[in-house]
Amino acid sequence: MTTETHLLEMLGHGAPMLEVLKELCNFLDAEAPGAISTVFLLDNNGIRLRPVAGPNAPKTWKAEIDNLEQAPYDGFCCTMEGQGKALTVGDINIDPMFAVHREAALREGLQMASFRPILTIEKQILGALALSYPQRATWPKPDSEMIERAVHLAAIAIECYRNEQELREFSKRLSQSQDDERRRIARELHDSTGQKLSVLAMNLAMVQKELSSSEKAARKMLSDCSSLTNDISEEVRTLSYVMHPPLLDECGLETSIQMYSRGINRRVGLQIELDIPRRLERLSEEAELAIFRIVQASLANIQLHSGSAKATVKIEHVTDGLAVTIRDQGRGIPSGVLDRSPMNKGVGVGIAGMRERVKYLGGRLEIESSVCGTQVRATIPSCHFRGASSSAATARRG
Repeated sequence: MTTETHLLEMLGHGAPMLEVLKELCNFLDAEAPGAISTVFLLDNNGIRLRPVAGPNAPKTWKAEIDNLEQAPYDGFCCTMEGQGKALTVGDINIDPMFAVHREAALREGLQMASFRPILTIEKQILGALALSYPQRATWPKPDSEMIERAVHLAAIAIECYRNEQELREFSKRLSQSQDDERRRIARELHDSTGQKLSVLAMNLAMVQKELSSSEKAARKMLSDCSSLTNDISEEVRTLSYVMHPPLLDECGLETSIQMYSRGINRRVGLQIELDIPRRLERLSEEAELAIFRIVQASLANIQLHSGSAKATVKIEHVTDGLAVTIRDQGRGIPSGVLDRSPMNKGVGVGIAGMRERVKYLGGRLEIESSVCGTQVRATIPSCHFRGASSSAATARRG
């Protein structure tokens, strides 16, 4: 029970699935003397069981199993269902579970094993738990209740991992959908609404020019309409740029962030200092958009919450990729806010969105805050440089 509580606490604190499964194997190996536990996970194609955890299992055995071309689990499942047993103990020479990697196991001197499928509540297979034994005449039968609990915990760990992956994939698709919709609306505002407002402004100017000086009331009304049209046109251009900067696709981060910062300085009065290398190397479209959104969200937070009159944005090449750092001199983020779950009201959607974007790209986001100001630093791996992507694609084709 102590181990079960410990493993559940690990899951509750968001420990990686492999760490939980490794801890589970260590417990089984300690509680079943002579046993070598291994957890197999069903691959994404649903046809192969791959070893993912088993700190004491022979490395050569796990590697050879992992490299096999075929490893169906059908025989294993049929064996379990056909025998109607909760636990199967059989000779490795005849058990269907080892049909495709029997020779690899025999070379390691593994003669007998106990197997249990790891299933969902709906009885769909997630993987398998195997307890192998070195060659010997007899071994003590494993505690069936202990194995049952271990399988249950393994199922919880695997399903938590899968649910997290599905949630992250859904979040990615939702974010992509929002970005696509923003891009579409921004282009519509810029190319259609903006152009029509420009024509309207020109027509009003022409009508105002044709009116005689005696028609002062009409001239005043047209002047007001013309001024209002210009204001609306400026707001539409700003909204279009905030939703999706057109220069990001054409010119990259350097130009788009410069233009965005000038707009904020003009409208809000926030003084932004930029430190961006000239001719910054282009990144993938999703990476550039993620960095722009991080800068955008950070500057919005500074404007709305920090009370700082100044901000700095620095982009630099680092050993493992590209780093963007946004700093302010404001009052800082309230204590405890960054440690809360994104589901809580105290955490802004902007911070949660930044974390998800960086996590999806395989990077890291670090936020430091005190009464002297806040620093947001995002690091994007070098694999997102366009040259690196092209090289990787060429290598795959080769």
